[in-house]
Amino acid sequence: MNTATAKKLEDSFLSFFETAHRAIEIETEKDYEFALDLIEHLMTKAEDRDGEPLLRMIDLISASIEKYENSLEGVRNFIQEVEAVDPGVSTLRLLIHQHKLSYSDLKEEIGSKSLISQILSGSKNMTRAHIANLSKRFNISPELFF
Repeated sequence: MNTATAKKLEDSFLSFFETAHRAIEIETEKDYEFALDLIEHLMTKAEDRDGEPLLRMIDLISASIEKYENSLEGVRNFIQEVEAVDPGVSTLRLLIHQHKLSYSDLKEEIGSKSLISQILSGSKNMTRAHIANLSKRFNISPELFF
């Protein structure tokens, strides 16, 4: 690469960075809002095709937004809470909610209302039979419980 080309690339990048640094190195809530607004704008302009340069910019800013969000204590606490939730319990809660079920409706698959309550509270675990029964009834993969 010749010196003139390198200088042109350097100048272009520095000009871009000077304009976009708030969205690339998010440090404040104001920078964060700026980055969100910018990404929303870019998403309306970018074409959904391979090689679209605005998609690369969206990726760059998205990574900065994610890094900033993950640095926030509330988000870190939320992530820890989500990771601590048993996927089997989450799946069971979702099935109950989506199908508007009462505990009695799951008697055949799991058993008594008190057992279901204990499973949902985390004091008891689902057995393989419970998972197999639920998977069969709702036509879902047993993997959703793990």
